[in-house]
Amino acid sequence: MTSSFLYSQIRSAQVEFSYTIPTPITSTATYVFPFESCVTSYPGLTTLCDGYPRASDCIAECTTTQYSTSTQEYVYEGVRFTTIDPTWATEIDELVAPTCTVAPDLSPECARLAEAYSWRVSQIYPNTTTLAPYESPWPPMCSVLVTPTDQPTPPAKPKCSLRADSYEAFYWPKATPSNSNAFCNYNVTTPTGTPTIPGHPNTAVISGVTLTSPSVYHFLHNVTILTVQGRASSIGSGSNGQAAYNPSQSLSLFTLAQPPSSILSQTKECHKPSPHGATRCTISFHPDFLIQDLFTVNAKNYYGEELATPTTATICQASYSPTIALDLQAVAAQNKIGQECEWTWEHSGRTSVIGPDVITFSNILSGAYHAITTGEQLSLSTGLPRPEK
Repeated sequence: MTSSFLYSQIRSAQVEFSYTIPTPITSTATYVFPFESCVTSYPGLTTLCDGYPRASDCIAECTTTQYSTSTQEYVYEGVRFTTIDPTWATEIDELVAPTCTVAPDLSPECARLAEAYSWRVSQIYPNTTTLAPYESPWPPMCSVLVTPTDQPTPPAKPKCSLRADSYEAFYWPKATPSNSNAFCNYNVTTPTGTPTIPGHPNTAVISGVTLTSPSVYHFLHNVTILTVQGRASSIGSGSNGQAAYNPSQSLSLFTLAQPPSSILSQTKECHKPSPHGATRCTISFHPDFLIQDLFTVNAKNYYGEELATPTTATICQASYSPTIALDLQAVAAQNKIGQECEWTWEHSGRTSVIGPDVITFSNILSGAYHAITTGEQLSLSTGLPRPEK
């Protein structure tokens, strides 16, 4: 705040004057533009029954072949303006930097800083209720809880959100097509396999959790549940603020078991209502996530609505990284935690959401999905523990 006050005093004491350039000044600038030649390789290139060429990856290698230069001249003439600071302006450079740090958001220390800031402003400008941005001392950079002017009705249940550090999934794979034409057969059935215990579904123990076929198990690591504490605003802003969440509980592992057919995928469509209007987006969730796409993606899911021409477009499997969504109510119910919450998913006013309150994970790759087999294959192919007997 002291620095802010001194800066405002310097600005008020600055002297500005103009002068005329007696002779035009000419300068020359030269710009160099490289030209590159690129070659793309397609490892594992093949064409399946859908007619689309596909590869495990599309790797572009570029080399610079030549350079182009461009020279431009600039002429400066006319009137110029300059500003002279007061002689004591160098004092601001002599201020000792504080060794303390700003208090965390919503902490009691931050609330005390807000009170001190309000008092300091009232002492500097005792007769002013509204300050221009350049007149205001710099406030502490933390947020405090505020009482909204519209006094909204408190919700019947606490609003909660959830975050996780990482995501992975375990599943029993479907039958592998014996030839490329089987890729277009959508009636491929789940293999019966050999049950771990005769007459019962296959099971496996992963991280102390017993998984039972044929469900897919989603693992959420280092989970934190956040509960809304009110509305928070930056010190000195005077706004109603945004919903503020504080951690209320943490667990090392959450799981969600569900049939493969009910896994949600997230799609986002954006458009401009007018050429000069703001972009508005709609986010939708549909139970159409296909695990098989992580290994051999369907062309429609890879390209979306703008389906490319099979003869000119190559599907790069490594570039397919969809967004998966998990229903927070189902996660809470299966883990028996946060069931008193009203789950929420914050979004801007320019985004509308169609679907449940969810937690999403973007850029899901095949490496996040672990196929569970039976017997010796389990420990050999995935390095996972063998199924329990």
